[in-house]
Amino acid sequence: MARTVDFTASAVVTGRVRHVFDVLTDWPRQTAWVPATVVVRVPGTPVRAVGERFVATTALGPLALVDSMEVRRLVVPDGSTGEPGRVGIVKTGDVLGGTVELVVRPLEDGRVGIEWTEHVLVRPRGLARLAALGGPLPGLVGKVAFEAVLRRAADDLRSPS
Repeated sequence: MARTVDFTASAVVTGRVRHVFDVLTDWPRQTAWVPATVVVRVPGTPVRAVGERFVATTALGPLALVDSMEVRRLVVPDGSTGEPGRVGIVKTGDVLGGTVELVVRPLEDGRVGIEWTEHVLVRPRGLARLAALGGPLPGLVGKVAFEAVLRRAADDLRSPS
């Protein structure tokens, strides 16, 4: 039985690649973009570095989903060479495991490409069955939801003049 939900969300924004990368990797800032979700850093962990830990808690009425994560790879983009920025994250929670890969790359004409890929491992057997029964639908929902989040973030991602 498939226990993963996989998707890639993409967006193109106008801005400087380093600014876009810095905004996207300011994890608590995502609270403003992700509906019903609060993102907090785990105190005592590095900031914007390998080993940084953070938790996204999504609450819908009395139900809450806690998504704990840790940065395992962080490469800052180099605007002068065109090298993309990359962040590798591992989901460390009891309900959700898996990985997140964020790539931020410079494009032509002052634009920046963003790819957000998730391979979400659903741990509880009952939820895993629901995810499997949904076939490709949970991945499609994830893609659409994260592309909506990136659209909501667009104003923050634009580089200051």
